[in-house]
Amino acid sequence: MQRLEGRIVIVTGASSGIGEAVAIAFAEVGAKVVLAARRQDRLDALAQRIAQAGGEALAVATDVTDEAAVERLFATAVEKFGRVDVLINNAGIADSTACEDLALERWQQVLDTNLTSAFLCSRAAFRLMKPQGRGRIINVGSISARVPRPESPAYTASKFGLDGLTRSLAVDGRDHGIAVSIYHPGIVNTELGPNMGKAPAERTSDPRDTAEIILHMASVPDHMNFYEALMVQLAVPFLGRG
Repeated sequence: MQRLEGRIVIVTGASSGIGEAVAIAFAEVGAKVVLAARRQDRLDALAQRIAQAGGEALAVATDVTDEAAVERLFATAVEKFGRVDVLINNAGIADSTACEDLALERWQQVLDTNLTSAFLCSRAAFRLMKPQGRGRIINVGSISARVPRPESPAYTASKFGLDGLTRSLAVDGRDHGIAVSIYHPGIVNTELGPNMGKAPAERTSDPRDTAEIILHMASVPDHMNFYEALMVQLAVPFLGRG
C-alpha cells in the first residue's frame, strides 16, 4: 500500500457505510482524503476521527447531483492539496419499487444519485487527471448490474448504466494514464436500504470488507488497471439468482 501514501483521494458518499470505511482505509495507509457527502456534521466528525488517528482529511459538504457543487468540491480539493489522484464514486441510494408504482420523480432521483453523480465527478476528475498524465477512478457498482433483483428497475438501470459509463471512461482514459474501474459489492450492511441490518450475518458483509477490496484495486501500479471486481456472499444466490 506504499503507493497510496501521499495520494489525494476524493470519496463521495463518505458520511456513512462504504464511503466512511473507504475513507478511513485510505487514510490509514497515508493517503490524504477529501470527504464528500451532504451531511456536514457527519463529515466533520469523520475528519476529526481520521485526524485523531494521525491521518489527514478535508470535509466538503457536497450534493454530487449538482453540477456547481461538484465543481466546487474539486476546486476545493485542488486548492488544499494541489491535485486529485484517486476518485471513488460511491454515492448512491437503493430503491425497490415495481415499475407500475415507480414515480418519474423517484426514477430521476435514483438515476441522478447513482449515475449522473458519477458522470459529473468523473468529468471533473478527467479535467484534472489528463494534464497530470495519471489518475484512477473506481466506481462502486452492484451485483444488480449483473443479475437484477425483482421489482427494482430504477436501481438496476442506474447500476447497469454505471457499468457502461465505467467501460466508456476506461477506454477514454487509458491513453492519458487514467485507470477507470468498477467494484460490484454484494449485500453490505449499511444505511443504503431499510432492511440491510435485518439480513442474516451470512448474507451480508461489513463495509470494511468492501473498503479493503477497493484499497487493493487502487494500490496496483499506475500503469495497471484492476478493471473489475465482484464480491458476493456464498449464501447469496447470485449465480441463478433467486
